[in-house]
Amino acid sequence: MKTHLAAVAAVAALGGALTGYLVAPSAGDASSRRPAAALTGGPRHLALNMPDGDRAKAAALGYDLFDVDPDEDAVNALPEGAMAMLWVGNTTCGDFQIAGTGDFTETVKRLAGNPRVYGWYLSDEPNPDECPGIAGRIRARADIVHEHAPDQKAFASLTDWPMGPLKPSATHLDLIGLDPYPCRAGGGACDLDAIDTMVEQADRAGFPRRMIVPVFQTFGQACADGDRTWRLPAARQLQSMLDRWDRFAPSPAFDISYSWGRQSGWACPALTDADGTDGHPDLQTVMKRHNTRRDGPAATPRRPGSSSGSSSGSSPRRSPGPSSGSRSRTASPAPTPTPSPTSSPCPVPSG
Repeated sequence: MKTHLAAVAAVAALGGALTGYLVAPSAGDASSRRPAAALTGGPRHLALNMPDGDRAKAAALGYDLFDVDPDEDAVNALPEGAMAMLWVGNTTCGDFQIAGTGDFTETVKRLAGNPRVYGWYLSDEPNPDECPGIAGRIRARADIVHEHAPDQKAFASLTDWPMGPLKPSATHLDLIGLDPYPCRAGGGACDLDAIDTMVEQADRAGFPRRMIVPVFQTFGQACADGDRTWRLPAARQLQSMLDRWDRFAPSPAFDISYSWGRQSGWACPALTDADGTDGHPDLQTVMKRHNTRRDGPAATPRRPGSSSGSSSGSSPRRSPGPSSGSRSRTASPAPTPTPSPTSSPCPVPSG
């Protein structure tokens, strides 16, 4: 889920916000961890592929969680109230950004005490069929987070590749992103049942609903250089997506908008374009209304920058890649996730 499309999380409930495992999980014990003190208030909101210069605009729309590299200065530079999701993972079967577990451990230790670190983005659309050892590699990193940074989350973004091998007892993840993209090119209605299908797939794999981080489609491919499978939803279609997601995850730990910025091969136009001008729908207003509600569906809106903090972003990175309810995630025809220029992941559209 980053600068290249790829898909992109769980925790015990804390006052309406979801929180996750804070000690190294044991098999089958995903729900027993104490809640993270750092995660209070309502759900946070992350928009992927955001240039640094767009942070203030995103903050005004209620975004308050941003993916950054594991750098203390980058974390501390975020606006007041914003938190960081640290990209240290791999995409599908690719190499991890921090290859060695020793180096990863030292990185986690270095940032474990920073209260502005929300969590660690450990993998973007891992495919256990193509890389059978990926669950164990994710688990090793999740256990390092739980041991050395128990108030921070271990997160990965999943898509509709096989999820069973990535079940909680196999990966020890706290939260998982799910990225069904209902609106395909060609016009007509968006297939909201794609959301149901992927959530049910996660259910069968043993992921509790509290682990689910919704990924919203805020991109199209009409001006993309590569695949043109998806289209930018209309404002009412995006609202329908949000309403459908509320059935399954009414108060998630956080949610993700993919994509804020354009990606030449996979996401164009994107949320940055969708402000109601130049023939684009006004998706920004829809997301602002969603992001600034207080605690859940039909809740009273809150002022951007209050409670959950003002939003801030990092350099462009992860963005959940397009997905449909039942797709075959192969290098072709769907775009395949690859590391972004800023060493961050990004979900890949799939067909």
